[in-house]
Amino acid sequence: MKFVKGLLLFALMFSLLVGCSSNNQSASGTEKNASSSQTKNGKKKIAVLLWSRGFEFMVALDQGIRAEAKKQGVDVEVLDGQSSSQTQLRQIEDNIAKKVDLIILSPANSDELVPGVKKANQAGIPVVTVDAVVSKGADVVSSIAFNNEEAGKMAAKYIMDTLGKGSVLELTGAPGTYHAILRGGGFDKGMGQSSDFKLSTKNAEWSAEKSQGITADSLTANPKINAIFTHNDDMQRGVLSGLRQISKTSKVGKKGHIILVGVDGTPQALKRIKNGEQDATINQDPFEMGALAVKTAVDHLNGKEVPKMQYTPPTLVTKENADDPNLWGNKFKK
Repeated sequence: MKFVKGLLLFALMFSLLVGCSSNNQSASGTEKNASSSQTKNGKKKIAVLLWSRGFEFMVALDQGIRAEAKKQGVDVEVLDGQSSSQTQLRQIEDNIAKKVDLIILSPANSDELVPGVKKANQAGIPVVTVDAVVSKGADVVSSIAFNNEEAGKMAAKYIMDTLGKGSVLELTGAPGTYHAILRGGGFDKGMGQSSDFKLSTKNAEWSAEKSQGITADSLTANPKINAIFTHNDDMQRGVLSGLRQISKTSKVGKKGHIILVGVDGTPQALKRIKNGEQDATINQDPFEMGALAVKTAVDHLNGKEVPKMQYTPPTLVTKENADDPNLWGNKFKK
């Protein structure tokens, strides 16, 4: 009887040990699969978080990133932040949970995205920023940016060289945003070089609709305004509508024409320049920026050192060179 009981006890202990071993193997296998789910095809997984795809520039940035990712043999998932820092913060958390290899971030707001980048830092996921930066307090591998301050200075020089003297209206992007601060700062410094110009600055928050109303009201209050600089090209669309609203001419070369200068070099801006509706734009190439962001990300993942800050240069575009096939606005396809 004791022998039988002993056999039963042995069998019970054996089955428990086998069960525990099986469960441990299962758990270990699940954990292994979870940690490598993003690289089933052997490719590195990069999450790309764009602040908004509501602008042609950002759509082109998306295209540049995807094209370079294909060349580099990495997988990218591109997400639209819809101009919301809160949306981007959630997207960062989601991709930390997915254990992506790297995040390329185009931040909606430099200050507000710091906590998200810090979380990525804590999770050991490197971050590369493109088109804008995040403020101090978070660790970023590299920032791919446009020289916005130089672009503002270039716009100011063009206006001063063209007019000689006058009254200038500046329509800004949203206050506190990276591009608005630097473009506005560069433009104001440039205009400050001459006492022959009076500068008025209004916040249009990147909006063509707001630019229309501000333009109409400003020109009605001060008919002597003879140049308008906008922090992006899309606002020029609103400027033209505002000028038409108060029956002001928008045709280059006509008497009473108001000099119009934007930034970005969008397809619509190039079209307006060719048609004589806009005088100039300062070109920044999103295809170049997107490709550089991916190259930098891949280099970092492969253990290479990358520069902390990388700038792409501004280029002045007028009617003389608006047909250049190398300009991104002439290459862009929706």
